[in-house]
Amino acid sequence: MKNVFFGVLGVVLMAFLVFPFGAFGEGELPEIRVVKCVRPNLVVAEILEKGEFKRIRVKLAGVSSPLENPEIYRLALSRLRELVEGQKVRFDFALGHTLEEHPWVGYLYVQQDPEEEPCIVNAVLLCEGLVTLDEKTAGRNLLGYLLSMQEKAKEAELGLWKKVPRGSKKETDECPSCVIR
Repeated sequence: MKNVFFGVLGVVLMAFLVFPFGAFGEGELPEIRVVKCVRPNLVVAEILEKGEFKRIRVKLAGVSSPLENPEIYRLALSRLRELVEGQKVRFDFALGHTLEEHPWVGYLYVQQDPEEEPCIVNAVLLCEGLVTLDEKTAGRNLLGYLLSMQEKAKEAELGLWKKVPRGSKKETDECPSCVIR
């Protein structure tokens, strides 16, 4: 009986560690309005808190900016703006991240069609090959899903994963060092 009591107590304590009090429940995802997209993985948003709008910075969980490729970086930022800038979206903390963090780390949900389920913006960017997966910030709950979205982009050779055909060298009879100047 004593072991059962300690077992139940242990499970309750683990639940509090995994799901802290400050986190939002599944049915009550807060609505935020994205004011500005700063980078492909960072936005500035407003949230209504106690009758006042509070500005927050939100880092997209599991998303790493493609800094090494300026063209794709611009495309990723443009796509993020198209999806969320100036719109009301839902926010959910990545599992393991809390209100105390600044910036907030989590997922943005946007519903483009009222008939369909909302999509996760983080996953859309990965699926289109515009960003790479950042496993350090990805929540444990969606890491596998985000990884599968990146793999889908790799298989379809989209964005960062696009294969550039090697240019065939021109065959000439002239030797470059033989050209008279």
